[in-house]
Amino acid sequence: MASLSVAADRQKNPERHFVAESQPWHGYAIYYEILSHHTSLTIRDREALTALQEAPKRVKKGDVIKSHARNAKYLLALQDGWACSRRITQNGHRQIIDLYLPGDIVGLRDYHGGSHFDEVAMLTEGLIIPFQKQKLDEMMRKDHHFVQGVLATAMHQSNIMADRLNNLISHDATARLAYFILELHARLNFPHPEVMNLTLPLSQQVVGDLLGMTNVHVCRCLSHLESKGLLIRDKNSHDIRILNYTALLALAGFNTAYAYSLNPYGPVPKRPQSH
Repeated sequence: MASLSVAADRQKNPERHFVAESQPWHGYAIYYEILSHHTSLTIRDREALTALQEAPKRVKKGDVIKSHARNAKYLLALQDGWACSRRITQNGHRQIIDLYLPGDIVGLRDYHGGSHFDEVAMLTEGLIIPFQKQKLDEMMRKDHHFVQGVLATAMHQSNIMADRLNNLISHDATARLAYFILELHARLNFPHPEVMNLTLPLSQQVVGDLLGMTNVHVCRCLSHLESKGLLIRDKNSHDIRILNYTALLALAGFNTAYAYSLNPYGPVPKRPQSH
């Protein structure tokens, strides 16, 4: 996925992205890039998708970008930044349901539900690219390849969330956090899984809410993973470097199969090597 490739390249060459990240990336065929990882699309398909996607919009940290009252008729491709879907409980608490990263499409899970249950808010600053559902419906009625792409992309997102849920009910706190770090590594560094660096621009409170832990427990578990020599973190930059991928994988019981199911019509990315 091109936007994820940019994220991986940013780890290696941060100076190349200083100017690019401050500018809207007009003309980028993000919906084609995402859907083509799940079905075979043509250059004509690329042109059609690019022509119908709307202009990028800059959003701020904390902005609600999708709810029943906001952007209900749109899909939103996340070009840059992180977001989460959340629900408001009866006591007014916001419960985080899922996490969206650069290269994800917001709105697939409730495509015909109109966002009745979840709202999606930005966890960082970002850039979103809207696409009207009605226009995508028209494209899918004309060409079944778009149906395959949208369905496969939605299933891929659901599988990630289901795997995370299984992790929450099957592991202790340290293993849960290790799994989460490996999930982020697989998603952010596709198609360059050999890159062992990632940036986690989330507060420990947000991570804790997502994993069913307190922020203090998140801090302790990170320190424990560091003490075992599995990773190292920079508390100022939020950068994490995985030092022992194989051991972290064994601790978390992480299954990377879904990460390598992408791009079935192109080259399969090389799996990380044992350390």
